[in-house]
Amino acid sequence: MSSDLIPTPPPHKRQRRIGTVLSFVVALAVLTYVGNWFAAAYWLEGKIQDWAAEEKARGNEIAYRDLRFEGFPFEMSILARDVSYKRTRGRLEEAVSLGALRAVAKPWAPLDYTLTAESDVTATQRNLDQDTLVTMVAAPRSQLDTRFYGSGILEHARLTAFGGQITSERAGDGKGPRDAARFTAASLTIDQAEEIGDHTDASAVLNLTATRVESPILSTLGTRAEHAALALEATLRGALNGTGSDDLALWRDSGGTLDINRFTLAMDPVGLRLNATLALDPLLRPEGAGTLEVKGFDEAIQDLVKAGHMKQDAAEIAKLVLAAFSRTSPSDGTRIVSLPVAAQDGRVSAGPFTLFRIPAF
Repeated sequence: MSSDLIPTPPPHKRQRRIGTVLSFVVALAVLTYVGNWFAAAYWLEGKIQDWAAEEKARGNEIAYRDLRFEGFPFEMSILARDVSYKRTRGRLEEAVSLGALRAVAKPWAPLDYTLTAESDVTATQRNLDQDTLVTMVAAPRSQLDTRFYGSGILEHARLTAFGGQITSERAGDGKGPRDAARFTAASLTIDQAEEIGDHTDASAVLNLTATRVESPILSTLGTRAEHAALALEATLRGALNGTGSDDLALWRDSGGTLDINRFTLAMDPVGLRLNATLALDPLLRPEGAGTLEVKGFDEAIQDLVKAGHMKQDAAEIAKLVLAAFSRTSPSDGTRIVSLPVAAQDGRVSAGPFTLFRIPAF
């Protein structure tokens, strides 16, 4: 009976009430999103400033112009101009500089960053003992994608460069910088564990690819190839906290190792494939063993003879020795030789041949 006494609102008034509620909800959602965007943007700015402060506290130099916010509403974008970074490691002086660097993150994923160079990137390393300078210039749009664990530890990083050049020079050399290599479409990926139990656990997995590398070294080796392609997949075991000699010694003493799961180098018609497990000796030189496969070694030996790096009689002996380890490829009929490789006391060898020696770190 009481319901008969309460009049039912007209339909148009009910619609206005629903519209008012929906408008309020939408306005609240928009205000919340805007607030979260600015909070996340300021948080990202704070992380950049904290990192810069930490680097300066270590004695490194970092500089950039005022940070500029962009990208609202779907991404947080911070643009820094005239960025430079310098540090000293022992007798090495390293520096990176670029005209413009953009850091981007999504408001809903603030632990995932993308850093994009909007200008050429110049990186240098000066060896004060050898008085040499190595310079790498990467083309614009080089990009670094990163993802962090909630603890702040790096989980994933991928560096992509769309072309670049590496030069080297020695003080007093009147010829100036010399081309060491040119590359296109190179990428480096690192996936890191948040924590590990012991030295047998994988702390990081590294992947490196370069689809085309041009270098004068190829011609000095005697190969006919004008360019090479390489790929590397490696697993680091044990905790490595830095690249200094003390860090490397601590990693070695705790039983750390590096598994080279796959390394390939293609210099048509020659191809190399290597897998190995390495550690460090008391002088911080690599030591370990693995297997090297060489495809097209007949052609490689003949190229060395033509280039004057090997005499014909030595080449014939090398072919006979390598043939004892070889098999025929079912795909193209070329011969493939498998050799044991080892690194010990600074000497790197493949089968009975010494390839090169490694100085102490």
